[in-house]
Amino acid sequence: MRNDEVLERAQEGMKESNRVLIRELVRDLEEKGISPVIAVDGKIQKLKLICESELKDFQIELKKSGLKKSEFCLLEEDTTQTAPNSIYPITGNVILIHKKSAKIKKYQAGNNSHWIADFHRDLESKFFTN
Repeated sequence: MRNDEVLERAQEGMKESNRVLIRELVRDLEEKGISPVIAVDGKIQKLKLICESELKDFQIELKKSGLKKSEFCLLEEDTTQTAPNSIYPITGNVILIHKKSAKIKKYQAGNNSHWIADFHRDLESKFFTN
């Protein structure tokens, strides 16, 4: 077998291993009662970065694409830099995991973000389903 064939097979094996690990992660979260997962640090909470209108827009985008909310795991990652006695914008990331394909995408969220538009582009390009 040529080196490039070995490398290609190794990469395919790693992708499949990652898919299995992601599926296990999602299954574990769901077994803990987080289903469909919309969580902050693994615990269902009031979302800090994502506002109600963004969640509605997220669901509209899914519906337009023929996908369901239950096919995704949605997590927040708060990266807000706080300073004593100061005003600061809330920042972080929305992490989406498509359960069937095990693809993960991180979107910037919070102050002046446009993660819904970025998600829309990814749906149009079939990122999650290819």
